[in-house]
Amino acid sequence: MRPLRAQAMAIAVGALLPLSSPALADDEVKAERIHSPLPLYTFDWEQIWPRSFVSGDDFGCTSRVAFGDWRFTPSPENEFEDPHWERFANYGVYHCAAMMRTGSEQAELDEAQWKYGFFVQLGTARRNGAKWELWAFQKGMVPGSEYTLLARQPGEAMIERFTVLQQRCPAGTRMEAKGLDIWTTRYCAIDTPAELLSLARQMLTLPALGVIERVTKAE
Repeated sequence: MRPLRAQAMAIAVGALLPLSSPALADDEVKAERIHSPLPLYTFDWEQIWPRSFVSGDDFGCTSRVAFGDWRFTPSPENEFEDPHWERFANYGVYHCAAMMRTGSEQAELDEAQWKYGFFVQLGTARRNGAKWELWAFQKGMVPGSEYTLLARQPGEAMIERFTVLQQRCPAGTRMEAKGLDIWTTRYCAIDTPAELLSLARQMLTLPALGVIERVTKAE
């Protein structure tokens, strides 16, 4: 996903952003970059998608999350981010991964640079008495991965909508180099699936950044 304009944070972009990073009030929405030195989730994790399948003579990749074009709509509390688009497609038949492209407009997705990643169900939590599934999009493999925290209420149908959660560094995990003028280096260093699940559960209690949902064409 595209960077937040005023906060110089990134949800799903791969490069550091040439913007300043002012101190943020606790009541402002935040989307700090989350990074792990190695991917936290592999195909040993049962709920990572897309993943391979074999059924008789059939084989390939399957996913609980629908491929196609998705539109992000910021929540009323998120005044720093604009609507934008993501395209998710399967990499291939023999080797499974989601290919993600990002654009300000849907028409830009055809020419946008792609990145590899996976949708991962981290676990579950409860909010206001209701059960929620906690997810992340794990983007990139070398050097390590970045994460976008997501949530949804359980359902059996193909997934076509997520709530996009805030991302705030837990105490002791924020990494930041000093002395580089306005260039942003800050990120949250998360080293284990347990840490990421704990963070997602905390973020579920806060106002969301927005929603991202699959659409078939621009309105």
